[in-house]
Amino acid sequence: MLYKLLPGLLWLQGYTTQTLRRDLASGLAIGVMLIPQSMGYAVLAGLPPEFGLYASIFSPLLYALLGTSNKISIGPVALDAILILSGLSVLAEPGSDEYLQLAVELTLLVGLIQFLFGLLRFGFIINFLSYPVVVGYTSAAAVIIIGSQLQSLTGLHVDSANVLQLSWQLLANMNDWHGITVGISVASLLFIFLCKRYLPKLPNALLLLVGTMLLSGLFHAGQAGVEVINSVPKGFPAPHFPDIDFTRLGELLPVAFTVALMGFVGTMSICKSQESPKDKRSVQPNQELVALGLANALGALLRSFPVSASFSRSAAMREAGALTQVSALVSSGLIAITVLFLTPLFTDYPLPKAVLAAIIVMSVLGLFKYQEMKTLFRQDTKEFVILLVTFLITLLLGVQQGLLVGVAVSLVLVIYNSTTPHITELGKIDGEDLYRNIHRFESISVRKDLLIFRFDAPLYFANKDYFKSRLYSMIKRRPEGSLKAVILDAQAVSSIDSTSLIMLESVIENLQEQGIEFYMVSLIGPVRDTLTRSAALSEYVLNEHMFPQITDAVLYIDQGISSRASIARQSNAAKKRPRKKHGVTKPGSPVQSHPARRRPE
Repeated sequence: MLYKLLPGLLWLQGYTTQTLRRDLASGLAIGVMLIPQSMGYAVLAGLPPEFGLYASIFSPLLYALLGTSNKISIGPVALDAILILSGLSVLAEPGSDEYLQLAVELTLLVGLIQFLFGLLRFGFIINFLSYPVVVGYTSAAAVIIIGSQLQSLTGLHVDSANVLQLSWQLLANMNDWHGITVGISVASLLFIFLCKRYLPKLPNALLLLVGTMLLSGLFHAGQAGVEVINSVPKGFPAPHFPDIDFTRLGELLPVAFTVALMGFVGTMSICKSQESPKDKRSVQPNQELVALGLANALGALLRSFPVSASFSRSAAMREAGALTQVSALVSSGLIAITVLFLTPLFTDYPLPKAVLAAIIVMSVLGLFKYQEMKTLFRQDTKEFVILLVTFLITLLLGVQQGLLVGVAVSLVLVIYNSTTPHITELGKIDGEDLYRNIHRFESISVRKDLLIFRFDAPLYFANKDYFKSRLYSMIKRRPEGSLKAVILDAQAVSSIDSTSLIMLESVIENLQEQGIEFYMVSLIGPVRDTLTRSAALSEYVLNEHMFPQITDAVLYIDQGISSRASIARQSNAAKKRPRKKHGVTKPGSPVQSHPARRRPE
């Protein structure tokens, strides 16, 4: 029961000193990354830097007990931060007391939504975000995040509606850029870039943060007009349940749902990408929702903001050799020590905001998926269009609107593909007993008196008219009076609903009036069950109109031989009904062989 309630404890089974050493090393490495990143992402979200530090201490601790993955690093991420800023900035001024209160309320709502979805086993919602939508959305979000840091990098503040307008206004006012701030920004960007290229294992962000704080304090950067962070509270906040303003609940819920969904999708994407067949345990989506939800709810009580898994930190965690979430406990402990003992240093050694902006910019560059865009452009034009639409809408209208439009476009494409599935005519490959698509093979024979076609989808109310119209279109291409039989290869038809059964009945009646017989082959068991339960079609299909393969149907049409027809008629639905004794095996009796049957002349 304890392991069921706290699945994170399962990773402690067989825990050794060697595992502890690897977790300690990786935990220290992740903690070093988290200190500057968490502060930067809090500032990106329009919050004081200590919010990021708190989010890196308490929430990961709870996830370590409740989560099912040992390969992800939970904490503040850039995408959540920009979602918070874009959603809350229209309700209150970033940095104001009202804004901070709304951020805490939002964190609680995100946690409750994720927790409730986990209890209701809604982990499948991850399937509503397709790969093109995620790539387009995250790439646009990366551009927006980088654009949002341009003001801190240049030291110039302008009013703008979107990142394109912001960039244009900053370029148009280059003469007003703050020279010292720009110098700090360029030096910081170059330092991180060179370290990543030539010294990738060096904690470049932390070294940059410490180094610039020392220089800022020695040369009094704040007095020279550089924007700095010179006050970070010491110690932990007292737990406090946020006072929810129910009059603004309707305005907060859309933002909360967006943050909750994207946080879960990002977390599961990282979990799935790192899964291996050698893993002893697999990630449980519903439990991940519960773990993230309670972690965020706890964060709301301690002045935090929403957390999820980070791509960069999870990769670093894996490379550093982490084996369990004990690594997260170590990193949380390191940040706790920083909050308890080191934050007073910001008063004498203030941190330039341009440095945090540079750290954020270099951290989110990996979110821009240029290679994935190129690959998708070559592979599938339709999905690339979805990616492009999501990217542009997100960039021009905002992150929430872009996500909604991307999901809507994906669902429309799913509906379109479902209602207009692949359907093709089949012909016999010369010298073989194989029937294949007539448009893909050169040496293939098509008989005028037979129409053989394949329908590659479930047959249901939304595509029944498409099925019927395409079938009649193929029939009309035959010379008048030449067609004797139509054969449906139904191997890809996984189900047939009641509306389609009525359509099939009308098609069969129509064809029989023209002297054309309709046969079905390669039907799977559930479809056979549906047909045999149908009062209108059961007698027809059981009476020599259903065969295991195309060759059996053609043999029956040409020579009247149906030696394997009984195989195609095996159905659970049929076994439940009494049958006439025509040599058919009774339910529960041994399988018997049947002599070949001939069609009545």
